[in-house]
Amino acid sequence: MQHAKQLSARDFRWNFIVNSLDFAFFNLGMTFGSILTLFPIFAKNLGASNFQIGLIPAIANLGWGFPSILGAKYAEKTSKKLDLVLKVTLGERLPYFFMALISFFIVPYSSKLALYLTLIMLGIATFSMGFLGPPWMSMIEKVIDSRRRGSYFAMGNGLGAIMGIGGATLAKHFLENYPFPKNFGYSFLCASVALMISFMFLALTREIPDEHVNNDLPFSKYVKGIKEVLIDGNFRNYIINRILAALMLASSGFIVIYTVKKFSVSDEIAADFTAFLLASQGLSSFILGPLGDKVGHKSVLIIGRITYISAILLLLTVKNVFYIYLIFILVGIVNSTSMVGDLAFTLDLVSKKRKELYMGVLNLLISPFSFVAPLLGGKLADLFNYETLFYFSLAIGTISLVFLIRFVQDPRKKASNL
Repeated sequence: MQHAKQLSARDFRWNFIVNSLDFAFFNLGMTFGSILTLFPIFAKNLGASNFQIGLIPAIANLGWGFPSILGAKYAEKTSKKLDLVLKVTLGERLPYFFMALISFFIVPYSSKLALYLTLIMLGIATFSMGFLGPPWMSMIEKVIDSRRRGSYFAMGNGLGAIMGIGGATLAKHFLENYPFPKNFGYSFLCASVALMISFMFLALTREIPDEHVNNDLPFSKYVKGIKEVLIDGNFRNYIINRILAALMLASSGFIVIYTVKKFSVSDEIAADFTAFLLASQGLSSFILGPLGDKVGHKSVLIIGRITYISAILLLLTVKNVFYIYLIFILVGIVNSTSMVGDLAFTLDLVSKKRKELYMGVLNLLISPFSFVAPLLGGKLADLFNYETLFYFSLAIGTISLVFLIRFVQDPRKKASNL
């Protein structure tokens, strides 16, 4: 009998390196177009309302989630996931180059048109990311040693965050030394360069095609598989947990806006906040990834909930601007728990199942809440004030923490008890 070809230990090491560098440069690119810090300031300078600023994370969250079921369908019938990823990934990278062109050539003539075009480019980029979520995660599940998944996500996220400190410093230089909108144009241009370097490392991945792929079902029949996913009680609880987390983070895009208003700091300080956030994100990743590999990634998710609750409490109570740096350090840790803990925990949950379908359903069901959450945040800020929005996040965050602890089981712990 002929055995199926498998990746060697050398192949796993190679994939760990090139995919970590892909992940790192991709995260560096995202630094130059940070949805949490630079994008809101860019939109504000274009005359955006709080509702329109809320559209930035809303579009991103909807894009990251809604197209994933389509990506899952195509991934299931594709034997080599890398081929599909490489075909679609330019859709998530090229829009940043066009954002630079918008900044240079459209903003001086029409701020409103520039705002709408930028939101469209953001939509194209994030919808491409959303489509690629299941294929990329399925590829990672194949090409990265299962015992080192947390360390892989930590390495890519950590390196990207540390490199992002330099990126944030360069972004600050642009903001301080060049007039608007050229300063943001240079930042978006740097994003596009980093994303194309990331693409080159991604293309070096070694993957063995699957021997068997699912039949190409009509989309109407394929989506009926959602019932199969929702019968899985633990995965269903994890989906609910992620929905609560999305509502908790409704305030995340407004932290920098609230800080600028409360302490009357300049726009350039946003780049300083980004640097502290990324340093924290990078350093904490190197701890959280191996910790999750050792004790289970649910513990990492719990740390994330507690940390965000602490950050909001500080934001509401501190009077000195220097404490804001501590708040962004905490937000950086929260980012790490999401980018390391949630990704690795999801792969643990879907192992030996229809992983593409599971991940597609997860992202699809989360996306409406991820879309509504920042819009709700903007409306709460407009109708009442920012403090009301942050108290809302505190309440939802507490509920999310309790639900996660009581109702979501760690599959690694469950397997070890059998």
